[in-house]
Amino acid sequence: MGEIVIATVSMHVVYDKEKNLETYFKHIDEAADKGAKLIVFPETSLQGYLDNLGVFKKSTVIYQHENAETVPEGASTQALIRKAKEKDIYIIYGMTEKDQNQVGVLYNTAVLVGPEGYIGKYRKVHLPMDEAHVFYPGKEINVFDTGIGKIGMLICYDKNYPEVARILAAKGAELIVMPTAWSLDENGADPETNYSVYAYDLLDKVRAMENQAIFISSNQVGVTGDIDFFGRSRIVSPLGVVLSEILYEEGIATYRMDVKKEVQNARTVGLFGLNLMKDRRPELYHEIAEY
Repeated sequence: MGEIVIATVSMHVVYDKEKNLETYFKHIDEAADKGAKLIVFPETSLQGYLDNLGVFKKSTVIYQHENAETVPEGASTQALIRKAKEKDIYIIYGMTEKDQNQVGVLYNTAVLVGPEGYIGKYRKVHLPMDEAHVFYPGKEINVFDTGIGKIGMLICYDKNYPEVARILAAKGAELIVMPTAWSLDENGADPETNYSVYAYDLLDKVRAMENQAIFISSNQVGVTGDIDFFGRSRIVSPLGVVLSEILYEEGIATYRMDVKKEVQNARTVGLFGLNLMKDRRPELYHEIAEY
């Protein structure tokens, strides 16, 4: 496809689906005006993330169940499909998904839609802390072939497990996309010195470099509920270099690139001529699934 513009959003999320959809549309319009062909929104940014991570709250559980939607039939997904067709853009966003066949089953889900309509979804596999009280874990790690490249998704805590990103890369993902709701260790802490930010930064770069794939993160920003999110949504090259990012504020980071050439360069001449995917020895790694 040649060069395209990629956009990723740092978004302040509220506990109101209609208002969050309005924010989606505003950023989609802005990204489309900049020529973007892909825009990424944070984890659970449709309904809002859990309002007190690590503490079980009945009100949180009730809110998430009352506001969950099915995919792709739900009203919000259908609205975003229409927007994707209108603006000729791919959209990835995080939401609370309701299982259409089982009562009381929710998933923390990332959804991919585009000009051709609904493309696919990823249900978060690793659930930290209070998420275990609200969501069921996903069971599939898939890559979707789109008009702008092969896209794989993971969500937030999944980034701590190199196996997820590696499976995506082994399945051909050129773009590894991570919606997240990653917060400061302590509300009001300085993002420049906070360990949570350090870990987030490190993992973004490592997951990109070790898989020689483009890594895109989209984080919430600002205080929602009892949690202070720090943004830092970014686009990272397959060499682990941050190409564009937006720090502790709401907005969009964009970058123009040729996706296939960017990945090819990293796997041929970019990293001292080393192709990390080619040099793998998967026949020796079976023990990793046994411990």
